[in-house]
Amino acid sequence: ACGRRMCGTSLALPESDMIQSLSSGMQAQWYRHEVLANNLANVSTAGFKQDNLTVKEGMVEPGPAGTMAAAAHSINHWTDFSQGAIHETERPLDVALSGSGFFVVQTPAGPRYTRAGALSVNAQGTLVSAGGFPVLGQGGPITVRSPKIAIGPQGDVQDDGQTVDTLRVVDFPKPYALVKESRGLFVPADVAVAPERATDYQVVGGALEESNVNAVRTMVEMI
Repeated sequence: ACGRRMCGTSLALPESDMIQSLSSGMQAQWYRHEVLANNLANVSTAGFKQDNLTVKEGMVEPGPAGTMAAAAHSINHWTDFSQGAIHETERPLDVALSGSGFFVVQTPAGPRYTRAGALSVNAQGTLVSAGGFPVLGQGGPITVRSPKIAIGPQGDVQDDGQTVDTLRVVDFPKPYALVKESRGLFVPADVAVAPERATDYQVVGGALEESNVNAVRTMVEMI
């Protein structure tokens, strides 16, 4: 009765599925735009690591009654941990890491890890991060008593010529499975993963690691 036509095998998407597919694609592109905008907003943030994502459209498979059902778009989101350029500031409390590893800070939620090295000293004489969290040395939070502070290439913190502690620098297995938090902080995705002592690094005093965001490329991707 159908002649040479194929009965019940229409390849057209039902209107509801087409709308769902378009909605999924728009949401994925909106999310991508938000990620790029955040990267661009942090192009001047010391130690910032850019986020990247890929959007993949799901396979289109046969649906009920011979129709075609569209699967939702899948998003793969990850952080690019490549090193940013080292910029000399000549500020004694600025410190950068050349190579692998992270500084350790103590937060109310526990230890957190960062590449942002714009340090300062609070009213109690404790060395703190830009977010105000104590920076940890080998013996815990680092306390200084004079304004004559210098940080050496091995992370040794000198207070008026005397070494008071050494910055704690740790690393994790690669590829990093770290979750980004605010203020340039990271935490392991799996709380059971413990950091190891970093080995392949050098501490650069009087300098900061710049963001690894390429402003021009990011603007082009947004457009």
